Amino acid sequence: MISAIPGGILCPMASARSSTEPNREFAEVASEAMAGLRGALAALLVGCDSVIGTRPIDIARGLGIDMKLAWKMSHLAEAARPFDSVRHLPGTAGMRIFLDAASGRDADPDAVKRSKEAFAVVQGVISQYCGTRKVFETMVLEIQEAGDRPPAQADRKRLFEGARSVWGLKADLVHRMDILHPCRVEGLLDCVTIRTLAGTRRLRGGIPLVFPRPRVVDDRGMESRSSLREPLDSAIGPGAFPVVEALCDGPLPTLRAQTQAEGMIFEAPPLDAADPSGFTVVTGEILRAAQPTRVQGDSHGIYQLMRLRVPAPVAIFDVLVHESLVDRDVQPDSYLASELHVSASFIHNVRRVRLPIGIRRREIEPEAVPGLDSKGGIQARLDMAMQALTCRREEFRWFRLEVEYPPICSLIAFECEQPSG
Repeated sequence: MISAIPGGILCPMASARSSTEPNREFAEVASEAMAGLRGALAALLVGCDSVIGTRPIDIARGLGIDMKLAWKMSHLAEAARPFDSVRHLPGTAGMRIFLDAASGRDADPDAVKRSKEAFAVVQGVISQYCGTRKVFETMVLEIQEAGDRPPAQADRKRLFEGARSVWGLKADLVHRMDILHPCRVEGLLDCVTIRTLAGTRRLRGGIPLVFPRPRVVDDRGMESRSSLREPLDSAIGPGAFPVVEALCDGPLPTLRAQTQAEGMIFEAPPLDAADPSGFTVVTGEILRAAQPTRVQGDSHGIYQLMRLRVPAPVAIFDVLVHESLVDRDVQPDSYLASELHVSASFIHNVRRVRLPIGIRRREIEPEAVPGLDSKGGIQARLDMAMQALTCRREEFRWFRLEVEYPPICSLIAFECEQPSG
């Protein structure tokens, strides 16, 4: 881990059952069924001595099942809300394999029975209200989208305006681009990360501005200090602020390095008055040998977390994953999570504190170049990253995540399963 909801046309059955106001009866019944399944699976895993945790790798090892199935069961058991992991529902055969494996590893027979019954309840809801799994997912998606319509968006805008006033700090755009690619060391990957605070301004005196450096954390929450890092701009010396001057704009503040328990940060000391004008700061770093390319040890997935600490009306997270690092049929999970409840360095804690705020996620076509309202645009950033990694754009799957008026302190999470070793 280095620190759009799919659209479409509703099929006839979903359209018939749906309206501007989602079917309340279906919403209640489906929510209760999914919550029941989540609780049953969580209890089964906790009570099974062969399984030492709820990470996918723990479940796969403990029960001797395929990682893809373990990934599904982990997400179902750890869903923060009933509908968060609907798309991870296994088929009947997959659930049978999971429950048989649990029984074979001495899981509590009553827990296995309750999980089987809970899954049957979900299947019954699908049969009664939807007909197919695809329609079920579509109807659930409509319910989730309804929760993030006005006035919810208006509330977030007011929250942004209040945070800007209280903290005395704002940006017009927060952007991050992460590009993951196999490195020269066999079995490991590099990550180029380019971070942009566009239109940044301290609105009064006495306001510090902090730029933490990227951290490499495994899925247990353990930080790796062994990965090598270097500035994207080779003219920047070791330990210096990794600025990309060609993409910056306006009068940049003076930044001083400080070492803290969580690592090195760069801080612009407070001024006596507000910044006279806005400025854009862009940093770029290459994290060498950041994590294994495939399931190995305590690394079994790609987890990228974009922390949001500066009030801004929009945050965009572009994640490019090399085609060798993710199976073609795999779709990532993406969501907004709170940093106020637990440490966000442990991905399984993050999953439990998802916020009811929609993320627009879309996969960018190989020939397309999305926009970015900042100096140099997206193309300049992409060119720099491709040159650093000596690779081509068409070798990557590109996912764009976008949130309007994200609250602070929160984070955008991107996670996808890795190919098995």
